[in-house]
Order: sequence, then C-alpha cells, then structure tokens
Amino acid sequence: MSTLLKVLKQVPTRIMIVILPFILMIMVEFLERGSYKELHHWITTYPFAMVLAYFVVGALYLLLIAVTGRTRLSFWLLSAVLLPLGAISGSKLKAIGSPYYPWDLYFNNQLMEYEKFLNGYLNNRIIGYTLLFIMVVGILFHLVLRKHKIRFNWIERTIYGVIALVMATSLYMDKPISFTKLYGMYTVPWDQTITYDENGYLYSSVQMLNFLNVKKPDGYSKKAVTGLIDQIPDKLAASDKKPNIIVLLGESFFDPTTMKNVTFSRDPIPHLHELQKKFTGGQMLSPQFGGSTANVEFEVLSGNSMRFFGKSPDKIIPYIEYMNHGVDSLASITTRQGYTATAINPFFSYFFDSRKVYKHFGFSRFISSEYFPNDFSGPNYADHAVVNKIIEETEKSSGPDFVFANTMENHHPYPPGKFSKNTIQVTGDISAESKSILETYAQGITATDQALQSLVDYFSKKSEPTIILFFGDHFPFFEEDYKVYRDAKYVLPNDPDLYTKTHYTPFVIWNNFVPSDQEKLDLKSSPSFLGPMLLHLAGIKGSYYTDYLYELSKKIPVIPPQDMWSTYGIQESDLEGYQKLQYDNLFGGRYGYEAKGYKDTIVQPAYTLGYGDPVISKVTKAENKILVTGSPFFSSCNVYIDGTEMKSNFDGKDTLYVDLTTNPALEAGKLHQVEVRVYDDKKMKIGQSNLYPLPSS
Repeated sequence: MSTLLKVLKQVPTRIMIVILPFILMIMVEFLERGSYKELHHWITTYPFAMVLAYFVVGALYLLLIAVTGRTRLSFWLLSAVLLPLGAISGSKLKAIGSPYYPWDLYFNNQLMEYEKFLNGYLNNRIIGYTLLFIMVVGILFHLVLRKHKIRFNWIERTIYGVIALVMATSLYMDKPISFTKLYGMYTVPWDQTITYDENGYLYSSVQMLNFLNVKKPDGYSKKAVTGLIDQIPDKLAASDKKPNIIVLLGESFFDPTTMKNVTFSRDPIPHLHELQKKFTGGQMLSPQFGGSTANVEFEVLSGNSMRFFGKSPDKIIPYIEYMNHGVDSLASITTRQGYTATAINPFFSYFFDSRKVYKHFGFSRFISSEYFPNDFSGPNYADHAVVNKIIEETEKSSGPDFVFANTMENHHPYPPGKFSKNTIQVTGDISAESKSILETYAQGITATDQALQSLVDYFSKKSEPTIILFFGDHFPFFEEDYKVYRDAKYVLPNDPDLYTKTHYTPFVIWNNFVPSDQEKLDLKSSPSFLGPMLLHLAGIKGSYYTDYLYELSKKIPVIPPQDMWSTYGIQESDLEGYQKLQYDNLFGGRYGYEAKGYKDTIVQPAYTLGYGDPVISKVTKAENKILVTGSPFFSSCNVYIDGTEMKSNFDGKDTLYVDLTTNPALEAGKLHQVEVRVYDDKKMKIGQSNLYPLPSS
C-alpha cells in the first residue's frame, strides 16, 4: 500500500514532463509569429504540425533529463536556447520576410543585423507574454515540485534517453518512424517561408538541418587551394574593348521540334535556330527538370556546379540555403572592371531569396516584378517587357553593362486559353489534352524566341560591342509522369535515355564583334561552363575560377549526375580540383578570394532593389481627388495618409490618384501626412517615400 501511495504521489511530477514541453513549444511558436492571431491560425489549420513541434521540444526535454537527472534545470536550459531562437526568427520574419534558418546560425549569417531586427520586434506585448510564460512555469514548479521532488533512477533516465533518441532520429531522418508519411508533411524547396508557415518553426528547423551536411572534399585546405590557384595561368583581357554582356534565361525553354512524332504547323523558334547556325551555341545539360530555375541560374552566374551536392541535389536550392555571403560571379567579375551589373526578374523579389542572392553575387541593382509596368501576356509579364527593361538599363549607364535577366511568359502551366490566341497547330498521334498543352507551350516559346530576336536586332544597330548569351533553363513539367512526352512517344517505357532526353536545352551566344572563324558551333556544355565561355568570347578578364573552369571545359565539357560519370568517361579524380575550389567559395575559408584580394569586396555597398525609395515631389487636392506626384512610381506603389492605406490608381507615369469618395474620411482641420509605400506580394515593405503634407484645400 505504501509503495502504491509513493507511486501515486509521483504522478503529478511525471505529468509535468508531458505538459512543460507543450507550454514551451507554444511560447516558441508564438514568438516566431509575433501574435496570438497568427499562432491560433497555425494551431487550428495545421494541428499535425503542432504535434510534431511538440515532439521536437519533448524529445529535447527528455534527452536533457536523461543527461542531468533534473527537470527544472533541463527545462530552463532548453528555454534559454529555444526562446531566443524563436524571438530572433520572429524579428527576422518581421524585418525581411524570412525566418531564422539553421544555416543562418551555422554560417553566422547577418549577425550584425539581428540587433536592429530585435529592436524593431520587441514590444510590450512580446515582453509581457514572455514574462507571463516565465511566471506560469515558475508557479507550476513551485506548486508541484515543492512537495513532490522528482528523483530519477538510472533505469528511468535510460528509458527517457532511448525515447528521446528514437524521437529525435525519426524527426531528423524520418526513420524508424516516418512522420512525413504519417502526417503527410512536406517542404516547399523554392520558398521555405511557406514550409515554416505551415510546418511550424521548430519542426521545420529540424527538417532544414539536413542542408548543413555538406561534405568537405578530401585534402581540402588553404595550402591545397592556393596550390591549385598557383597552377592557373593568369589570363589577361584579349583587348581594351569592354562589350556589354547580356545573359537572357528562357523560362521552361527546350526545342520541341526534337519530338519527331508530332508536327508543328510552323517552327516555334525560328530565330534561335538561325542564330545557332552562325554563332557559338548548342545544347546545355541542365541540372533541373520542370522547375527550380534558381539552380540553373546558380551554375551560370557563379560557375559552381549542382553535381557536387551529393546524391539528391534536387532537394537543394543553394540560393536559399548557401548564398549567405559574397560569392564571386559574372556580376562581381565584371563590376571589378568598371561594369554596371543589373539583375532583372519579372517575378516577386522574395522568390528564391532573390533579394539576398543578387546582393551576394555582387549586382548593383535588382529589378523585380514590383518595378515592372503592367505589361502581361497571359498570367505573367510578357517577355518583350523584359527585353524593354534590358534596353532601358543599358541606355541609362555611361559605361559597359552586365545584365542578367529571366523571362516568365512561358512559365508552367499551359492550359487552353492561357494566351490571347495560339497561332501554331500540332498534329500527330497524340491525345487532345497533350495536343492542347503543346500548342499553348509552342505559343509561349515563340514569344521568347521573338524577344531574343528583338534584343539581337536592337544591339545589331548599336555601335557599342555587345555579346548575348541565351539559354533554356529546363524542360517544362508537362504534367505527372512525363505525360505529354509519353503521349508524343518522345519518352518511351523504361527509356534508357530518359535523363538526356529531358535535360538538354538549347543555348546560343550572339555577338556583333567576334570574327566568324572563332565561333564554335553545335557544342554541348554544362551550365557552369557557360559563364567562362562567355567571358572568353567577350575577350575580358575573368577570375582564377573562371579561367580554371574554361580550361577544364575543354577536357570535360559536360558534367552529368554523379551516377552517370563513368558513362561520360569522367573519373572522380578529374573533378577533385573543381570540388575543392567550389567548396572553398561556398563553405570553406574562401582562401582563393583572399589570395586574389576580393574576399570582402564582392557585395556592392550601393546595392539597390528596384530604383530605390520613391520620392514625393508634389501633392495636390482637386475636388474629391488627391494627386500624389513623384518618382519612381509603379503599380506596386500604395498611398498612405497618416499611416492608413488608401485605395489609389497609378497613371503609368508619375502620379497616383486617391478617390476620397471611396476611401476613409479624413478628419477636418487636421494636418495630414501623405507617403507612398511599396510592398511585395507577402506584404513586406520594400520601399517607403518621404512624408509630404496634404494641402488643406
């Protein structure tokens, strides 16, 4: 009887081990979201994610108890780690729209910014709830553990340790218990903020830990890197000529005329085909299929290869996980030689962490969709709008330009009626659905082909030397299990050539100054070698890295996935130097950058998103309208009066109109302040004007 009573007395203390992790989990997730409303929405919308977040804290708590044998000490130690992480993540989310990732901590990313982030985040509500949390837990400890102090014997501590390790392993590796299958959890590689929003900060952080497993190449050291660099001949510029260098990426662009069992009523990409007959070009083996354009960009701009990220590179997007410091690229290489480097992408500035990435690549300006005019073809910005932006930027600068631009008009999906009309018909033994998809797709790439030609035509008439690289980033998705490709009999059952059939995209390098006898026709290349090839043809000085890659590309022009290296006659030893240099650039000591003197000069101090903050020059009031005039204004600009958003219309030039009859009434006799703000699609403020007084009449 006495033994039973003793066990019963210990029940409340054991219940505490279950309750406390839940309370801590709720507090951490609250801090990450910054409001009870957001927390409540997450709990009610994603209850399974909440359970997994609880398992994360519970596993860590049990592990600490197993080690220390003490509940209070274990809880406060865990709180001291998790609460600051939740607050830092919440402050970063509020400041720049992305949570605090594990790689931010691992790579010491943006440490200098967090004090500023926290200053703008901490308020009386956050501080009050944190103090309430500490007080509630303190009372629980006092009421329960004051009378029932827990003493754990080694057997119980061992059991807790085993449970904790099984839980932690399952959460991290998804085995022996597969929580992803059990609860249907998934990640969104191209936008990890969605992953965090849905799966919660705690569980998502555990999922992201896998990205920190970057293997160091055998023999990597400062001596090894500098030894490699010493063997690379210093390649000087071919002449004093500094041509404009333009790189244009065609979204989901491949050559559909290679599908021999279907016929197009006319060639969808005649201009590209003509250019490839006269200028350097051929096929590029893309590392992607159906998406993740950023990985192809990453290779072309930096010369780094997706092939060195292990056996599952499709789960990795270096733009998001690894671009946490200055990485030398075509942008920074040209900037060091007096170029103005501009990135243009007609999509949201937060996508693929583009705002951060282009800054770390050394661009001076990034023009995203928030700074485009309303010029659409289908649901996306027209490709000719991108060409107009390229021309506009090159006209602005007095010296040579480096421009990297994406197109978006041809982005997936390809439903009937996506474009105003389809001018190409498809015939052949193919289903009606697949035929419709191919016709819409053909219309999309026709627009890209015409945009390329208009760019070529423009610079053909200019006296300044210009070189243009155009390439397709990846094949279109075309529905589950290669549906359209199978219908068209382009991909066969158990096709041994499936990978090469669905990964070779076209490229061409046009110019108005390279002698025709120096052009190389019908090449095959990896995207990481296109940049070095472009610099060589442009005749300007590259970097030690691009010089190394250009020479390597002569021996190994194409690098396929690692399991295909032997098929391509590639030995692992052939790429050892490449792997060491890439590791050094991304994860190591950047000894190569240090040796060449530009380790800390890649990022441009004056890097600007869009065209900088808008400036109001005049505000007038006429009848029931307010006219706000200034620059630079775009359709993404919003008028605010005394901090309250007003419905406004943009005239397409320099004026925003506010109709007072359809907006909240303004208080009479008060001095009102007008401002213009720019927000992205996630409601993050990316631009803000000066305050301007509203005239009283």
